[in-house]
Amino acid sequence: MKIINKAKQNIFATIFIFSLLSFILSQLVVNLVLAPLGSELQSLNREKNYLVEENRGMEEQIAKNNSITVIRKLADKTLSLSASNQKSVVYLQEPSIVANK
Repeated sequence: MKIINKAKQNIFATIFIFSLLSFILSQLVVNLVLAPLGSELQSLNREKNYLVEENRGMEEQIAKNNSITVIRKLADKTLSLSASNQKSVVYLQEPSIVANK
């Protein structure tokens, strides 16, 4: 009877130790596989954030360049186009002429 109890205890101890070692080994394998993936994910996230900031800057630059005031300034500088600020007033003394808007 004592031999049977001792054999059962040895079997349970052996199964427990085998299960514990299997669990530890599986955790090591999972960590070996996931650690490089985590590093790669962090690197890709940094690159994504950089590209999002670059995109935002480019969109801002496009908005500035599409502004009508920027277009007018560029036209003034490069093409020497500018609105004439001189106004001429013509005064007519003819009662039959009527001004319309």
